[in-house]
Amino acid sequence: MNVDRRDFGHRAANAVNARDARALERAYDDWADTYDTDHEHFGGALMERFVELCGRNVPRDTGPILDAGAGTGRLAETLRQHGYDDFVGIDLSAGMLEKAGAKGIYRAVHRMRLGGPLSFPDDTFAAVVSLGAMSPGHAGADAFDELIRITRPGGWLVLSMRAGEEKRTGFASGRRSLESNGRWILVDETPEFDSHPELDPPLRYSIHVYRIPTGRR
Repeated sequence: MNVDRRDFGHRAANAVNARDARALERAYDDWADTYDTDHEHFGGALMERFVELCGRNVPRDTGPILDAGAGTGRLAETLRQHGYDDFVGIDLSAGMLEKAGAKGIYRAVHRMRLGGPLSFPDDTFAAVVSLGAMSPGHAGADAFDELIRITRPGGWLVLSMRAGEEKRTGFASGRRSLESNGRWILVDETPEFDSHPELDPPLRYSIHVYRIPTGRR
């Protein structure tokens, strides 16, 4: 099935430009039926680089893994093809989670919003992965503390972050502050790159791999 670039751009713009959490949820609910097909044609650079960083840093037997901003489950589906398993998914959009849950990849899926409290105990996950959710209007640096809290000592966080939007997201300053305070340790990252060159203007992302110090109390 071919996807018109303009149609993809329209659907992506509805999500990228959502003014509040309700509009964002509605945009992704509306997109759920065509999301996977759209991304078979567009935005592949982000997935490719993300999986590459996971593969060279996170052992295949790591689990459980939280897919934070799971959408329709594309990331977990792809990671499973590369030897990973034992996923839990969270997302704001019930429509997206319905698609993700139907794939049989996740032990559980939950409707939760990044940036707010997450209903998991401390040290629940051996790794957290998040593809595309760290973005203006989606989740900013205020999501970091909860993701760190629920990751085990010695665990990994692999996070893609929209570039060029520091005033809105606080990603760079938030990451550096957590590094300086010993909350997490940077082990790998990409430079900024065009993740969606099909859009006008293109979206740019960078991807960062962190580990939680083993001596955390």
